[in-house]
Amino acid sequence: MIIFIIMSFSVPVLLPNHSNLYAGSKKQIEFAADHPPYLEDFIISTEEDSVCLSLNVANPFDHEIKSLLLNGVSQKISLTVKVSVNSFNLYLVKFNRTLSDNTYTHNIDYDNLKKTFTITMSAESKPTETTSYKKAVKIAAEFKDIVLLHKNQIDADRHYQVDAQTEIREVSLPFHLEYLFFFLSAWDRKSNSYTIDIPKQLLIENLKR
Repeated sequence: MIIFIIMSFSVPVLLPNHSNLYAGSKKQIEFAADHPPYLEDFIISTEEDSVCLSLNVANPFDHEIKSLLLNGVSQKISLTVKVSVNSFNLYLVKFNRTLSDNTYTHNIDYDNLKKTFTITMSAESKPTETTSYKKAVKIAAEFKDIVLLHKNQIDADRHYQVDAQTEIREVSLPFHLEYLFFFLSAWDRKSNSYTIDIPKQLLIENLKR
């Protein structure tokens, strides 16, 4: 198994095997606080017959969102992952074709009576419980083994990229609590969009299996 560990940087960085990570601002970003969320600790690996991505969301919640969570308002950390391939049409014009565009959402709930956080990663997985706020956020902010490509999708002569962006969705407060939490920004919290070139060596290794 080959694993590429990619750390996040504020400028384009040349990675091993000609894999590039761009932490660019492709879109207009609005932040609810001075310290926006960002992505870090990228890992691209081969798992069985697939190429997978793992990463962490750093600084997902600000003080306002933490306050909402501790007052019983469920919070979500979402990660959008888009995989594309560079191709040529009949006129030899290069273009990007999207192979997949998926959003993965982790949910955190807090029970004031039990003083327990419940983290739900997916409908299929068993929820995780903890009494630690820091541990709850750490678990919810970890996205592991997201399948980017299956073996039958890989062509070693083509160039593949993955775009990733996190979003902490705008919360919907019950019973008109927005009047109490008037300091909550109307904007969602989003990270910059990160573009990663999937290393060709890793693709070739997967095809050999």
